[in-house]
Amino acid sequence: MLLILSLQTTAWAEWVKVDETDKTVIYIDPERIQKNAQFPTAWQLSDYRSPTQRGVLSSQNLIEFDCKAKRRRTLAFVSHSENMGEGPAKFKNLKAGQWHPVPHDSVAEKIMEMACEQ
Repeated sequence: MLLILSLQTTAWAEWVKVDETDKTVIYIDPERIQKNAQFPTAWQLSDYRSPTQRGVLSSQNLIEFDCKAKRRRTLAFVSHSENMGEGPAKFKNLKAGQWHPVPHDSVAEKIMEMACEQ
C-alpha cells in the first residue's frame, strides 16, 4: 500500500537533476531516499524530451541498492503520458526485478552513491 501511495506523490516530490543527455533528464528525490534499510532505496525519474513509441514522456523507478555488492534492482516502475511524472499512468510494474551490477561511472553509480552514503 505504501508503495502505491508513493507512486502517486510525484507532484510533491522535490526532484533534483542527476544527469542529462540529448534525449533524457534523470532526477532523484533526495527526500525519499530510504537509507535506514539493509538495502537502501531511491526514486528515480526519467523525463524524456520526446515521447517514446508508446507515448511515454516520463517514468519513475523505485530502485533498491546492495551497497556492498554494488548492484541494483528495480522494485517498482510506472510510466506517464506527461513530463515529470504527471498525467495518467500508461504502464506499471510493481514486481521486484533481478539484481544487476552497477556500471562504473554511470548515472546508476551516482544514484547508488547518494543512497549508500552514511
